Amino acid sequence: MAPPAGTFDAAAAARGRDVFRGAAGCNRCHEKTFFNPFRLHEPGETGMEPVYAARSATGKYRATPLRGLWQHPPYFHDGSAPDLEAVVDHYDEFLGLGLDDSQKADLVQYLKSL
Repeated sequence: MAPPAGTFDAAAAARGRDVFRGAAGCNRCHEKTFFNPFRLHEPGETGMEPVYAARSATGKYRATPLRGLWQHPPYFHDGSAPDLEAVVDHYDEFLGLGLDDSQKADLVQYLKSL
């Protein structure tokens, strides 16, 4: 389902797509999950609590498909990220991406556009 009109900034989302595929590198895991939802990660690769992954058959976390992401807060398997800003902040810090505030804001707009 497409996001409702007016819920994201289209110009910022276009810039955010470049951040997604460039500086943030989100596409390494997530772009493939639009069609292949079985990309799996060890908890340590994501900075997530391993307890939730341990309950799964694989003991790993599945990279979440991003289509329609805007309609599924809170985020992460344990609901610990209340919004997309918190998701971007988590990965920026955990992965040491070094995104500036404008890159993070644009990336959030891109995620809202999916």
